[in-house]
Amino acid sequence: MNFLIKKTGILWRLVGVIVNATFFWSGGLFLCTIIFPLIALTARSQEKKHKRARFCIQHTFQLFLWFLSLWGVLKIRKKGLEPLKHQKGVLLICNHPSLLDTVLIMAHFKNIQCIVKGDLWSHPILGIIVRTAGYIPNNMDPKAFLALCQKQLSQHENILIFPEGTRTQTNKPLRLKRGLSNLALVTQANVQMLTLSCSSPILTKEDKWYTLPSERVLFLLGSGPLLITKDYKADAPRSLRARALTREVQSYYNRYLGYE
Repeated sequence: MNFLIKKTGILWRLVGVIVNATFFWSGGLFLCTIIFPLIALTARSQEKKHKRARFCIQHTFQLFLWFLSLWGVLKIRKKGLEPLKHQKGVLLICNHPSLLDTVLIMAHFKNIQCIVKGDLWSHPILGIIVRTAGYIPNNMDPKAFLALCQKQLSQHENILIFPEGTRTQTNKPLRLKRGLSNLALVTQANVQMLTLSCSSPILTKEDKWYTLPSERVLFLLGSGPLLITKDYKADAPRSLRARALTREVQSYYNRYLGYE
Protein backbone atom coordinates (compact mmCIF):
# COMPACT_ATOMS: atom_id res chain seq x y z
CA MET A 1 0.00 0.00 0.00
CA ASN A 2 2.81 2.41 0.92
CA PHE A 3 4.55 1.55 -2.36
CA LEU A 4 1.39 2.46 -4.29
CA ILE A 5 1.02 5.73 -2.39
CA LYS A 6 4.64 6.67 -3.15
CA LYS A 7 4.26 5.85 -6.85
CA THR A 8 1.04 7.87 -7.01
CA GLY A 9 2.78 10.79 -5.31
CA ILE A 10 5.68 10.67 -7.75
CA LEU A 11 3.29 10.54 -10.72
CA TRP A 12 1.31 13.48 -9.34
CA ARG A 13 4.47 15.55 -8.91
CA LEU A 14 5.70 14.56 -12.38
CA VAL A 15 2.44 15.84 -13.87
CA GLY A 16 2.95 18.98 -11.79
CA VAL A 17 6.44 19.49 -13.19
CA ILE A 18 5.15 19.07 -16.76
CA VAL A 19 2.25 21.45 -16.19
CA ASN A 20 4.48 24.02 -14.54
CA ALA A 21 7.17 23.68 -17.21
CA THR A 22 4.46 24.44 -19.77
CA PHE A 23 3.45 27.44 -17.68
CA PHE A 24 7.11 28.54 -17.45
CA TRP A 25 7.67 28.53 -21.20
CA SER A 26 4.24 30.00 -21.91
CA GLY A 27 5.00 32.75 -19.42
CA GLY A 28 8.32 33.40 -21.11
CA LEU A 29 6.62 33.60 -24.50
CA PHE A 30 4.01 35.98 -23.08
CA LEU A 31 6.74 38.23 -21.68
CA CYS A 32 8.63 38.22 -24.98
CA THR A 33 5.67 38.89 -27.27
CA ILE A 34 3.43 41.16 -25.15
CA ILE A 35 5.01 42.58 -22.00
CA PHE A 36 8.57 43.34 -23.10
CA PRO A 37 7.55 45.12 -26.34
CA LEU A 38 5.27 47.33 -24.22
CA ILE A 39 8.15 48.02 -21.85
CA ALA A 40 10.42 48.91 -24.77
CA LEU A 41 7.82 51.36 -26.08
CA THR A 42 7.16 53.09 -22.76
CA ALA A 43 10.54 53.07 -21.00
CA ARG A 44 12.40 56.35 -21.32
CA SER A 45 15.83 54.83 -20.82
CA GLN A 46 17.65 51.50 -21.01
CA GLU A 47 17.95 51.49 -17.23
CA LYS A 48 14.18 51.79 -16.78
CA LYS A 49 13.60 49.08 -19.39
CA HIS A 50 15.96 46.72 -17.58
CA LYS A 51 14.40 47.37 -14.18
CA ARG A 52 10.85 46.92 -15.44
CA ALA A 53 11.82 43.69 -17.18
CA ARG A 54 13.43 42.36 -14.00
CA PHE A 55 10.34 43.31 -12.02
CA CYS A 56 8.22 41.21 -14.39
CA ILE A 57 10.69 38.33 -14.25
CA GLN A 58 10.74 38.36 -10.45
CA HIS A 59 6.96 38.17 -10.19
CA THR A 60 6.73 35.53 -12.93
CA PHE A 61 9.19 33.40 -10.95
CA GLN A 62 7.18 33.96 -7.77
CA LEU A 63 4.03 32.77 -9.52
CA PHE A 64 5.87 29.76 -10.97
CA LEU A 65 7.14 28.72 -7.52
CA TRP A 66 3.70 29.25 -6.02
CA PHE A 67 2.24 26.79 -8.57
CA LEU A 68 4.96 24.23 -7.84
CA SER A 69 4.29 24.58 -4.12
CA LEU A 70 0.52 24.36 -4.60
CA TRP A 71 0.96 21.19 -6.67
CA GLY A 72 3.04 19.58 -3.94
CA VAL A 73 6.33 19.44 -5.84
CA LEU A 74 8.27 21.59 -3.39
CA LYS A 75 8.15 23.73 -0.29
CA ILE A 76 10.35 26.76 0.34
CA ARG A 77 11.66 28.08 3.63
CA LYS A 78 13.79 31.19 3.98
CA LYS A 79 16.01 32.09 6.90
CA GLY A 80 17.75 35.37 7.68
CA LEU A 81 17.14 36.94 4.27
CA GLU A 82 15.10 39.98 5.29
CA PRO A 83 18.12 42.20 6.18
CA LEU A 84 19.77 41.36 2.84
CA LYS A 85 17.00 43.12 0.92
CA HIS A 86 18.60 46.43 1.90
CA GLN A 87 22.07 45.58 0.61
CA LYS A 88 23.25 47.37 -2.51
CA GLY A 89 26.18 46.86 -4.83
CA VAL A 90 27.20 43.41 -3.58
CA LEU A 91 28.00 40.10 -5.24
CA LEU A 92 25.42 37.54 -4.18
CA ILE A 93 26.86 34.03 -4.34
CA CYS A 94 25.36 30.64 -3.59
CA ASN A 95 25.96 26.94 -3.99
CA HIS A 96 23.99 25.45 -6.87
CA PRO A 97 22.33 22.08 -6.12
CA SER A 98 19.33 22.37 -8.45
CA LEU A 99 18.16 23.86 -11.73
CA LEU A 100 15.60 25.83 -9.70
CA ASP A 101 18.22 27.78 -7.73
CA THR A 102 18.23 30.84 -9.97
CA VAL A 103 14.44 30.98 -9.90
CA LEU A 104 14.36 30.69 -6.09
CA ILE A 105 16.88 33.46 -5.50
CA MET A 106 15.65 35.86 -8.18
CA ALA A 107 12.06 35.44 -6.99
CA HIS A 108 13.12 36.67 -3.55
CA PHE A 109 15.42 39.59 -4.35
CA LYS A 110 14.13 42.70 -6.10
CA ASN A 111 15.76 43.88 -9.35
CA ILE A 112 18.66 41.47 -9.11
CA GLN A 113 21.35 41.50 -11.80
CA CYS A 114 22.65 38.16 -13.03
CA ILE A 115 25.61 36.72 -14.93
CA VAL A 116 24.27 34.24 -17.48
CA LYS A 117 25.73 31.83 -19.99
CA GLY A 118 26.51 33.56 -23.26
CA ASP A 119 24.72 30.79 -25.17
CA LEU A 120 21.40 31.99 -23.75
CA TRP A 121 21.65 35.22 -25.73
CA SER A 122 20.90 33.36 -28.96
CA HIS A 123 18.01 31.33 -27.50
CA PRO A 124 14.69 32.20 -29.25
CA ILE A 125 12.84 32.87 -25.96
CA LEU A 126 15.40 33.12 -23.18
CA GLY A 127 17.60 35.32 -25.35
CA ILE A 128 14.91 38.01 -25.53
CA ILE A 129 14.42 37.78 -21.77
CA VAL A 130 18.09 38.11 -20.79
CA ARG A 131 18.72 40.92 -23.28
CA THR A 132 15.66 42.92 -22.22
CA ALA A 133 16.57 42.47 -18.55
CA GLY A 134 20.12 43.63 -19.26
CA TYR A 135 21.78 40.56 -17.76
CA ILE A 136 25.53 40.13 -18.19
CA PRO A 137 26.77 37.37 -20.55
CA ASN A 138 29.78 35.43 -19.29
CA ASN A 139 31.47 35.20 -22.71
CA MET A 140 32.25 38.90 -23.07
CA ASP A 141 35.73 40.30 -23.54
CA PRO A 142 37.25 40.22 -20.01
CA LYS A 143 37.87 43.97 -19.86
CA ALA A 144 34.37 44.77 -21.12
CA PHE A 145 32.94 42.23 -18.67
CA LEU A 146 34.72 43.80 -15.70
CA ALA A 147 33.73 47.30 -16.81
CA LEU A 148 30.07 46.32 -17.12
CA CYS A 149 30.06 44.62 -13.72
CA GLN A 150 31.74 47.67 -12.18
CA LYS A 151 29.12 49.93 -13.73
CA GLN A 152 26.24 47.83 -12.45
CA LEU A 153 27.71 47.63 -8.95
CA SER A 154 28.35 51.39 -8.86
CA GLN A 155 24.65 51.86 -9.67
CA HIS A 156 23.88 49.82 -6.52
CA GLU A 157 22.84 46.71 -8.41
CA ASN A 158 23.39 43.34 -6.74
CA ILE A 159 24.88 40.70 -9.05
CA LEU A 160 24.02 37.02 -8.61
CA ILE A 161 26.86 34.57 -9.27
CA PHE A 162 27.17 30.83 -8.81
CA PRO A 163 30.94 30.56 -8.22
CA GLU A 164 31.08 26.93 -9.38
CA GLY A 165 29.90 28.02 -12.82
CA THR A 166 27.57 25.02 -13.01
CA ARG A 167 25.32 22.98 -10.74
CA THR A 168 26.92 21.40 -7.68
CA GLN A 169 27.80 17.76 -8.26
CA THR A 170 26.01 15.44 -5.85
CA ASN A 171 28.18 13.91 -3.10
CA LYS A 172 31.28 15.81 -4.20
CA PRO A 173 33.00 18.77 -2.51
CA LEU A 174 33.09 22.10 -4.29
CA ARG A 175 36.11 23.08 -6.35
CA LEU A 176 36.09 26.76 -7.20
CA LYS A 177 38.07 28.77 -9.71
CA ARG A 178 39.27 32.30 -9.02
CA GLY A 179 36.83 34.14 -11.29
CA LEU A 180 34.60 35.29 -8.43
CA SER A 181 37.55 36.40 -6.27
CA ASN A 182 39.18 38.36 -9.08
CA LEU A 183 35.88 40.09 -9.86
CA ALA A 184 35.32 40.95 -6.20
CA LEU A 185 38.84 42.31 -5.72
CA VAL A 186 38.91 44.34 -8.94
CA THR A 187 35.49 45.90 -8.31
CA GLN A 188 36.01 46.05 -4.52
CA ALA A 189 32.48 44.69 -4.14
CA ASN A 190 31.58 42.88 -0.94
CA VAL A 191 30.55 39.24 -1.25
CA GLN A 192 27.29 38.16 0.38
CA MET A 193 27.09 34.40 0.75
CA LEU A 194 23.79 32.57 0.45
CA THR A 195 23.18 28.92 1.22
CA LEU A 196 20.71 26.59 -0.41
CA SER A 197 19.83 23.03 0.50
CA CYS A 198 17.11 20.63 -0.64
CA SER A 199 15.81 17.66 1.32
CA SER A 200 16.05 15.36 -1.71
CA PRO A 201 17.95 15.71 -5.00
CA ILE A 202 15.80 17.32 -7.70
CA LEU A 203 16.81 18.68 -11.11
CA THR A 204 20.48 18.07 -10.31
CA LYS A 205 23.35 17.97 -12.78
CA GLU A 206 23.27 14.17 -12.84
CA ASP A 207 19.49 13.54 -12.96
CA LYS A 208 16.98 13.75 -15.77
CA TRP A 209 14.27 16.37 -15.37
CA TYR A 210 11.63 13.67 -14.90
CA THR A 211 13.55 11.94 -12.06
CA LEU A 212 11.66 13.02 -8.96
CA PRO A 213 11.92 12.03 -5.29
CA SER A 214 9.08 10.15 -3.60
CA GLU A 215 8.18 13.10 -1.35
CA ARG A 216 7.77 16.85 -1.64
CA VAL A 217 11.17 18.56 -1.68
CA LEU A 218 11.96 21.13 0.99
CA PHE A 219 14.24 23.96 -0.16
CA LEU A 220 15.95 26.03 2.52
CA LEU A 221 17.40 29.33 1.35
CA GLY A 222 19.47 31.12 3.98
CA SER A 223 22.03 33.86 4.47
CA GLY A 224 25.70 33.32 5.12
CA PRO A 225 28.49 35.73 6.08
CA LEU A 226 29.30 38.99 4.32
CA LEU A 227 32.91 39.18 3.12
CA ILE A 228 34.38 42.69 3.06
CA THR A 229 36.80 42.56 0.13
CA LYS A 230 38.20 46.11 0.11
CA ASP A 231 40.61 45.42 2.96
CA TYR A 232 40.85 41.66 2.46
CA LYS A 233 44.52 40.78 3.02
CA ALA A 234 45.37 44.19 1.56
CA ASP A 235 49.11 43.80 2.21
CA ALA A 236 49.40 40.87 -0.21
CA PRO A 237 49.57 40.85 -4.06
CA ARG A 238 46.19 40.49 -5.78
CA SER A 239 46.94 36.97 -7.02
CA LEU A 240 47.53 35.79 -3.45
CA ARG A 241 44.48 37.67 -2.23
CA ALA A 242 42.36 35.96 -4.91
CA ARG A 243 43.65 32.53 -3.92
CA ALA A 244 42.96 33.18 -0.25
CA LEU A 245 39.46 34.49 -0.93
CA THR A 246 38.69 31.51 -3.17
CA ARG A 247 39.88 29.11 -0.46
CA GLU A 248 37.76 30.86 2.16
CA VAL A 249 34.60 30.73 0.03
CA GLN A 250 35.25 27.14 -0.99
CA SER A 251 35.93 26.07 2.58
CA TYR A 252 32.77 27.76 3.84
CA TYR A 253 30.52 25.97 1.35
CA ASN A 254 32.23 22.62 1.85
CA ARG A 255 31.69 22.95 5.60
CA TYR A 256 28.06 23.83 4.93
CA LEU A 257 27.71 20.74 2.74
CA GLY A 258 29.44 18.56 5.33
CA TYR A 259 32.73 17.89 3.52
CA GLU A 260 35.01 19.65 6.03
